[in-house]
Amino acid sequence: MKVRKINKYEIVDVIGQGSMGVVYKCIDTVLNRYVALKTLNLQLANNPEIKERFYREAKILANLNHTNIVQVYELKEFENFCYIVMEYLEGESLKSIIDNKKPLSNLSKLEIARQIASGIAYAHSKGVIHRDLKPANIFLREDGVVKILDFGVAKLASSHMTQKGMILGTISYMAPEQLRGIEIDERSDIFSIGAIMYEMFSYHKPFHATSVTEVMSKIVNKTPDYIPRAPKDINEIIFKCLAKNPAERYSSAEQLREAIENIITKQKQKKQKTKSFIDHTITSQILNVKEQIKKLKEMRNKIDEHIEKAKQNLKEDKLEDAIYEAKKVLELDNANQEAEKIIEKAKRFLELKKEQEKLKAKWIKEKLFEANEEHDKGHLIKACEICESILKIDPTNHDAKVIKSLCIKKIKEFLERIE
Repeated sequence: MKVRKINKYEIVDVIGQGSMGVVYKCIDTVLNRYVALKTLNLQLANNPEIKERFYREAKILANLNHTNIVQVYELKEFENFCYIVMEYLEGESLKSIIDNKKPLSNLSKLEIARQIASGIAYAHSKGVIHRDLKPANIFLREDGVVKILDFGVAKLASSHMTQKGMILGTISYMAPEQLRGIEIDERSDIFSIGAIMYEMFSYHKPFHATSVTEVMSKIVNKTPDYIPRAPKDINEIIFKCLAKNPAERYSSAEQLREAIENIITKQKQKKQKTKSFIDHTITSQILNVKEQIKKLKEMRNKIDEHIEKAKQNLKEDKLEDAIYEAKKVLELDNANQEAEKIIEKAKRFLELKKEQEKLKAKWIKEKLFEANEEHDKGHLIKACEICESILKIDPTNHDAKVIKSLCIKKIKEFLERIE
C-alpha cells in the first residue's frame, strides 16, 4: 500500500505485516494522538468469510472495555479495503520477552499471567472466547500493563459461525478439544494460558516438536515435564490449566486469576518478611556498628589520655609511672607503636639510671673511706669537706653526716682548748 494517509490517519511506520494484512503506526490528525491501524489484505477483503471475521474482531473488541484488552476506536472502509483503528501500544510482546530470555522475577511473570487471566475472564463474562491466546498476542506495555491482542478468531459463546471440525488458532497453544475440532468453551482459553505460563517460566514451549503432527500428538497424549526453576505452587497452577480433560482445569478464568493472585499475595508477603528481616538485620548491624564506633572513640580517648600521662611522666623522669601508663595503652591496643617506644625509652633511661646509681654508690663508698682516713689522721677540715661533697650528692647519707658531726665536734673542742 503506497498511500500515506487513510482518512484522518497519517501513516508514520509499519508495526507488523502478515498474510492477513498490515498494521501501521499512525497519527490521528484530528485528536493528535498515535494509533495502531490494522488493514485487511485487499485480496482477502473480497472473501466474505475472512471479511466477516475481520469485522467481527473489531465488533468484539469494541464491546470489550477492559484494562488488559486492546481498545478499538473505529472500524471503517477506505476505498477498496477495510481497517480497524486501535490504541497504539509502546513496549514489547511477550513472545519477544520469551525469545530473548529476558530475565524476569517469578513475581513479574505471575503478574503478567494474572493480567492475562483478568482480561480473559472479562471477555468470557461478555460471552467471548479468544481461541488464539499465545505470547505473540500478549503485549507488555512500558508501564507494566498487559494487553491482549488479536481477537481475529475469537468466538462468541452463543455463535455457531465456526463449522464443526474446523481448527482455528495457533497449534502449540491449543487445547486438545480444539485440535479434535469438537465444541469448545472458556476452558480452552485456560489451557492456552497454561501453555503461555509454561513457556514464560521455562523459556520453551510445553509441547515442542519438529512437526505440526508431532505437536498435536503431544498436546493430546503427553504431559510436559515439570518446570524445575518454578516453585511447586506455580507448577501446580500451570499443570491444572494444561489438564487434558477440560473438567480437570479451572472452571473459569476468574478462578484461575484468583489462584494466581493468591500466590502473588503469598510471594509479596514472603518478600516483605524477607525485606523486614533484612531491614532489621541491617538496622541491628548499623546500631552495632554505631556502638562499636562509640566504643572505639572511647578507647581512643583512653589511649590518648594514657599516652599523654606516659609522656609527662617520662619528661618528669618518673620512668616507672611512664611504663605503667604505656602498658595501659597496650592493653587497649597491643600494636600501639607510640606506647612501645615510650616503654623502650623509659627502660633505657632506667638502665642508665641504675648504672649511674652504681657509680654513685661506688664513689660515695670511696669518699667515705677517704673521709674516715682523713679523720683518723686528724685532718678534720679535710674530712668535713669530703663529707660535704658526699651530702651534696646524697643529702641523706648517714655515714657522711656522722663523720662530719664528729669532725665538727673535735674542731670545736680543739678551739676551746686554745682559748
